[in-house]
Amino acid sequence: MRVKIVTTHLSADFDGFSAAVVAAWRLFPGHRVVFAGSLEAAVRRFVEESGLEIPEVKIREVRRTRLEHAVVVDTSHPGRLGEVWDLIQRDNCPVTIIDHHEPEPGGIEADEVFSGRTGAACTLVATLLEKRNMVPTPEEASLLLMGIYEDTGGLSYRETTPEDLRVAAGLLEAGGSLEWIQRWVLRGLEPGHFELLNRLVEATERTTIHGVEVSIATVDVQEYHEEAAYVVHRWMETFDLAVGAALLVQPPHINLILRSRVPGLHAGHVARHFGGGGHQTAASARILGKAPVELREELLRVLRKEMPPPLTAGDIALSRIFTVTAETSVESAKERMNHLRINALPVTAEDSARLVGTLTRQILDQAVVHGLGAHPVRMVMRPGVPTVPADMPLEELGEAFLERSYRFVIVEKEGRPVGLITRIELFRRLFQARNAGANLDNRIGGTRPARQAIGRRLRTVAPGWVGEILGHARAVANARGEEVYLVGGVVRDLLLERPNEDVDLVVEGDGIAFAEALARETGGRSHPHAPFLTAVVILPSGKKVDVASARTEFYRTPAALPEVETSLIRQDLYRRDFTINALAVALAGDRFGTLVDFFGGRKDIERREIRVLHSLSFIDDPTRAIRAVRYARRLGFVIAADTRYLISTALAEGVLDRLSGQRLRHELVLLLNEPHPAASIELLAELGLLRAITPRLTWDERIRSFLLELEGVIKWFEIEGFGSLPERWSLFLGALALHANGGAGERLAERLQLTGRVGAFMAGLGEHVRRLTALVQSDGRRSQLVRLVEKTPLESVLLTMTGLGRAARRRLADAIEASLKGKPLVTGADLIAAGIPPGPHVGRALKAARDAVLDGEIDPGQAVDLARTKARELMSRAHRRTGEGRT
Repeated sequence: MRVKIVTTHLSADFDGFSAAVVAAWRLFPGHRVVFAGSLEAAVRRFVEESGLEIPEVKIREVRRTRLEHAVVVDTSHPGRLGEVWDLIQRDNCPVTIIDHHEPEPGGIEADEVFSGRTGAACTLVATLLEKRNMVPTPEEASLLLMGIYEDTGGLSYRETTPEDLRVAAGLLEAGGSLEWIQRWVLRGLEPGHFELLNRLVEATERTTIHGVEVSIATVDVQEYHEEAAYVVHRWMETFDLAVGAALLVQPPHINLILRSRVPGLHAGHVARHFGGGGHQTAASARILGKAPVELREELLRVLRKEMPPPLTAGDIALSRIFTVTAETSVESAKERMNHLRINALPVTAEDSARLVGTLTRQILDQAVVHGLGAHPVRMVMRPGVPTVPADMPLEELGEAFLERSYRFVIVEKEGRPVGLITRIELFRRLFQARNAGANLDNRIGGTRPARQAIGRRLRTVAPGWVGEILGHARAVANARGEEVYLVGGVVRDLLLERPNEDVDLVVEGDGIAFAEALARETGGRSHPHAPFLTAVVILPSGKKVDVASARTEFYRTPAALPEVETSLIRQDLYRRDFTINALAVALAGDRFGTLVDFFGGRKDIERREIRVLHSLSFIDDPTRAIRAVRYARRLGFVIAADTRYLISTALAEGVLDRLSGQRLRHELVLLLNEPHPAASIELLAELGLLRAITPRLTWDERIRSFLLELEGVIKWFEIEGFGSLPERWSLFLGALALHANGGAGERLAERLQLTGRVGAFMAGLGEHVRRLTALVQSDGRRSQLVRLVEKTPLESVLLTMTGLGRAARRRLADAIEASLKGKPLVTGADLIAAGIPPGPHVGRALKAARDAVLDGEIDPGQAVDLARTKARELMSRAHRRTGEGRT
C-alpha cells in the first residue's frame, strides 16, 4: 500500500497547519496530512471546537505503508520533521517544498520547490491557488487568513510583505472569516500564561550589545509549555523589548525561544547555532546536555557575532558643516544662528577653511550684553574645536559628550573634516538604539526607522508612476552621492493611505543640478528657478516633480516673506507649517523607504491632531492659522490645544492685519474651494479668525443654514448643466459678506485686493441682491426678471436664489433657465433674410419678440412674424421722424 502525504514542522502553528490542510484539499488531490508531532495548543483547540474534517493519516499508519510523494510545508529543514523525515528517507520518495523561510544549511534537497519572500507559508499556498485559477472556499480562505495573521503578527511584523497584504485582502473577498482570527489567533492570556509571564519578568536580565539592549530570562519549568512562544511574544510586546531570549529549563533539555525587533539581527540565524531555526524576528531551538549558565554565555557570544555592528560617528555625522569666519561680527554670527535655527557654530580662520574656535548662543548673547555686537567673533569665541575619528562608536562618543559638555564635535577621517554631530542628534540616536523595539514618540526618539512600513506604502498606496520616479530619484542620488528625500503632504497621505500625486523632493546639495540629472534619467525636461533654489521636472507623460535644495527660512519681520538659504533636511523640515507635513522618506542608498520624523508628525497623525513646530510659527506666517483650519477639516483632525493657544496669541498681536491682501486671499481661496466649506468657516469663527479678516464678518446658525442651502443651489446649477459655475470661493465669500454689517462686500474687496469682475461683484453685491429679490417677489413681468438676471453677476443671482422662499426660488430658477438655456427663436440673420435692412430696429424687434414669448403673449412659432412686423413698424416710425425733421 502506498500513500501520498502533506506534512509540516513539529508543534505546528496556524501557518503550518492551515497551509498543509489546504494544500492537501486543493493543490495535491489524493494527499493526506500527517503531523510530525503534536499541534500547538491553540491549533488543537481550534480543531476540537470547529469540528473541521481533516484528511489526516496518523504517523503509525505511515510506518506500515510506502510513501509515494511528500509535500513539506512551512519548513525545509529535516530536523523539524522528526520521524516523518526518517520515513521520507526510508522510501526515498519525491519531495515538494512550500516554504517562505530563507534556505538553511543542511536543508532538504527537494525535487520541486515553491518559495518566495512572504511573511507566511499560507500566502504561498493562496498564491498557488490563484495561479491555478482555483477559488478558495470560505472555509479554506478562513484557514489561510489565520495562518497569515499569526505568522505576520496581524500584518505588523517586519517580514510582512505587500504580497501578504494583497493575498489577505483577496481571502477576505473570498469569504474569509475575521471571527475565526479573533477567536483563535488574537487570543488573550490565560491563567497559565500569566504565571509564566510573571516568571519571565522576574528573571529578566539586561545587557547591551553593540548599543542594543538584550533581555534574557532563564526560567526553570516543571513541564513543557506548549504556548510558551506566545507568552514570550507577549513579554516582548508588553515591555517593548528590542531583543528577547527565554531559556526554559526542563532538564536535560532547555527550550530557547528568541525574538528580535532589530533590523539586521536575524533570530533564525542565531537559533541555527543551537540546532534550531526560524524567521528573522522569531526563532527557537531545543538544546540537550548544556547547563543554563553555559548556554547563556554561548548565546551572548553568538549575539555579539550576529548583532549588526555598532553605529559610529561617521555613520550619523551631518555632511554639511555650517561655519562663520573669525572676522564675522558678533551680531552677524548671532543672526546666522537664528537663520539656521542652531545653538552652536564652529569658527574658521579668515584666510582658510581651518577650524579655529567654537561659538554658542550663550557666548554671543553675553557678548551683546557687554556691547561687543560689532566686534569680530575671534574676540569672544572658545579657542579650538572638538574632533573625533569617524570610526568612534556611539557609546564611546556619548561618554565624551557627557564628560566634556560638548555642544557638537567635528568628525574627521584621515585628518580631514567629513561632518558634524550635535549633542541632540547623538543622544537621539543613542536613545533610539537602546530602545530599538520601543514605540517611541518621535519628539523624544527623533528619526525612527520605519523602512518596511513606509516602503510598503510606497508600493501599495502611491500611484505606479510615483513609485517609478522615486526609483529614478534613488538611482540619481546614488550616482551623485547625495541624500534625497520625498517630503511634504505626500508623506502624510502615505501614512493616512490617501492618494496624493504631488511629488516633492528635497536634496541635501544642489537641487537644480539634481533636477537636471533626474530629467536626463527620465527623458523629461527641467525648469530651474535659481533664486528659490528649486526646479520643476516635466516627465514625458506630462507629470511634474518639484525638486528643491534643502533650505532654511528666516523671517525678518512678522508676516513678511521669508529669506532662504541652503541647509540640511532637519532645518528644511523645521521651516514647514505643521508636524504632520514635516515628514520625509529617505530615497538614497539602503535607507530607501525610511521614514524621517524629527518632530513627532507620525504620532500627531495617530492622534489626529494639527500642531505647529514652534511657538513663533503664526508670528512668522499668519496664513498658517487659516491653513490649520483647512487641514483639520480636510483630514478630520482637531487643532491641538497648544496650537489653538498660539493662534489666539498671534491674533492678539494683530499679525493678520500685517498680512498682504494677496496672501490672505490665496489662503482663503484654498479653504473655500474645499468641499463643504461651511464647517471650515465655522472653525474660523470659533478661533476668532473670521473677525480678524474683517471685523464685520459674523457667524451664527442662520449663516450656517444659508451656506448649506448655497451648496444645494450650486449642486442644482451643476446638475442642470447651465455652463461654467462661478468660482466656489467667491460664492461662499459673498455669502459671508451678504450676512455681515453694511458695506462688508466693499471692505472685503479692499482687504483681499479683489479687482476686476470679482471685485465689482463684491462691491455691488448688496444692491444686486436687493433688486433681484424685490422683482422676483413682485408681480413684475417674466421678461423683466430674465433681463435683470442677465445684467446681474451670476454670483449675485445664485446668492439671491439661496435666500428666497420656495415659490420665489422657483420663479428665479425659471428666469435663470430661460436666460442660460433658452435658444433664440429668431435672429438678426432671419430678419435680414426676410428683407429687413440692418439697423438698430433689428435688435429692438428681436427683444420685443423675445419678451412677448417670455410673457406668454404669443407662441414661440409666432416670434418670427412678430419680429418682422415690429421691425417694419420701427422703420416706419423712424422714416416719419426723419421726414418731420426735414420739414
